[in-house]
Amino acid sequence: MNNINQPVTEDFRAAWKNTSVSSPDWLQIFRNAALEQFALSGFPTTRAEDWKYTDVGKLAAAYPQWLINKPGADSANNGKPLDIANAIRIAFVDGVYNPEKSSKVLPENILVGKLADLATTNPEIIEKHLGRLASNSDSGFVALNSVFSETAVAILIPTGIELQQPVYIDYFSATAETSVQPRLLASLGTDSKATIIEYFSGAVPAITNAVTEIHCGQDSQLAYYRLQEDHAEAWHTAVQYIQLERNAHLNSVNIDAGAGMARNELRLNLAGEGASADAKGLLLADGSRHIDSRLTVEHAAPNTRSRERYRAILADNARGVFNGRILVQQAAQKTSAELTNRNLLLNRGAEINTKPELEIYADDVKCAHGSTTGQLDETAMFYLLSRGIPPQEARNILVQAFASELLTDTGIPAVVERAQQAMRTLRFSDV
Repeated sequence: MNNINQPVTEDFRAAWKNTSVSSPDWLQIFRNAALEQFALSGFPTTRAEDWKYTDVGKLAAAYPQWLINKPGADSANNGKPLDIANAIRIAFVDGVYNPEKSSKVLPENILVGKLADLATTNPEIIEKHLGRLASNSDSGFVALNSVFSETAVAILIPTGIELQQPVYIDYFSATAETSVQPRLLASLGTDSKATIIEYFSGAVPAITNAVTEIHCGQDSQLAYYRLQEDHAEAWHTAVQYIQLERNAHLNSVNIDAGAGMARNELRLNLAGEGASADAKGLLLADGSRHIDSRLTVEHAAPNTRSRERYRAILADNARGVFNGRILVQQAAQKTSAELTNRNLLLNRGAEINTKPELEIYADDVKCAHGSTTGQLDETAMFYLLSRGIPPQEARNILVQAFASELLTDTGIPAVVERAQQAMRTLRFSDV
């Protein structure tokens, strides 16, 4: 363990003593083990390859106190929620479930509340799914979520059921210098179908550290959307674990358009034969913001297919990081995988570090990956300006066109509208 983590670890031990609540023995054991794992790993440093371009030193320094700080009087504010028709809405403000801002009646197969209470009233469900896919050894942030997550959402779709309404989970930070640790547990039964949206936003600098675990049973279909629009001085770390069984299909869209420092990681495991995934991601940043996106796709069974398309649009002095890794295990014969990463830099000061990877242990596969980085097409820009289109509007047209491949077939219009709005408001000085 690095020396810089030693005092931080002790601060978290003290915070755990101050914030721990009564809970079942198994949950207490789970959390204590996570705390000990954090004591071993601490916060990642830039000496680790996966964190080479993302320095979390300032976040680590602020974390213990922000974790202890409690929400204030502004917690009644809930920002500007997405307008999603006919959705099952689950609202959190400063990490606290807010029934007044949520759907009046939640389906029986959706559990929401304090994690300790859910573990007491529904131990067979929470114990089965908590930590089933996420490993506390993956990073200090996963371990911290396991220790300090106070409230949770569990979505359980029975076999053969198609959930007609999308489940929209709205996380909003209203109190400055506080921390929230959202945990989502979802399980889709055989031949089931569901749409899940996670939306993160905030009006103040705060810390969000989210962990999502989704298990998709045989022949199930999941549409998963994640949109992050936290405050420009906030810190946001998140990881999603999604496992697909035989012939299960995933369509996912990840959009990061907020926070001063954002790090998101999507880990897909195609565990069953015939499983397939289409994963899209969009990174938007301006000013001096830093955004880091990680994607790991493991093909562990034969005849699996995945297609990953990620785009980044950076302006001013923003910094971006993208790492996409496709792992094809020896048993995953006849795998088809394709990863593309395209990046658009709108200013000379913007920078992107990108690293697409293929690691293949099977013989009969079809895999490809590639990455490109460039600026606005000068010819196209000149053409638009020559037609009398103002520079700002011309820039927006080209930026929207760059991202159109990701957004045109997105099934939630509200997510598309917010992404387009974020692109239109990117600060851009050079034309």
